[in-house]
Amino acid sequence: MRILGVVGSPRRERGLCHQVVSRVLSGARARGAETDILYLIDEEPQYCIHCGHACFIEGNCVQEEKATVRSQRVEDADALVIGVPVYVWQPNGLTAAFFDKVRLRTGSWMRGSQHGRPALGMAVAGGSGTGVFPALQSIYAWLCLWKFRPLDPLPVTRFNLAGALEDAESLGQALAESSPRPFEGPWDVMLTYDSLPYMDYARIDEFRWLSEQIAAGLEARGEQESTVGEIRRLLDEGRACAARGDRRGEAKRCIDAYRMGARVW
Repeated sequence: MRILGVVGSPRRERGLCHQVVSRVLSGARARGAETDILYLIDEEPQYCIHCGHACFIEGNCVQEEKATVRSQRVEDADALVIGVPVYVWQPNGLTAAFFDKVRLRTGSWMRGSQHGRPALGMAVAGGSGTGVFPALQSIYAWLCLWKFRPLDPLPVTRFNLAGALEDAESLGQALAESSPRPFEGPWDVMLTYDSLPYMDYARIDEFRWLSEQIAAGLEARGEQESTVGEIRRLLDEGRACAARGDRRGEAKRCIDAYRMGARVW
């Protein structure tokens, strides 16, 4: 098993993306996998100019030779893991440039063999934590477009970092022990995406999740007991609002809970 780790952060080894990708690869090596790492900042990927070349069919980029080499590295790997920083509620531009130019000879979701190789995506929102789920949804849409069979996604923020690093190690072990599971057809690809955790999360779901992570983290540190209680009270009220169809009330309470927790974190 050969696993390629892709680090989307321009901070290279200094960023949280490097930390979580490295933990995944460490877990994979513990299960006998060979690993390699690709820092996108070293590649200086160019953006796609829509030149008209049949790159989805030919599997190459005629504008940037290094893009074709990057695609081949992804193609040659038995499994893929990618850690992406969240900028303005979406994957950063460096990763977007990489995504836009990968072309696999196995084809996208609508053509070619149904490879189903294992993969793992992680979105890293190290500041406010917000945008982690829109970024994950974008990462997993890309993985499914190229017919990877992804493991459950890993959202990473400063509020759940310790637990996320432990999960990354375990996910690396699971990745190393995974085998390709070919898709039966495009319907199977779409169903896989829709069945994954967090892919249906809306913005208020994200603020609820972040508030829960903050409360759990503060409780684990033995801090801010009264604040933890107030966060959980607001979240309970938000759930009650949702149950009676009051989305405005739910949204206000979830965001109030998040702001309260983030202030004291």
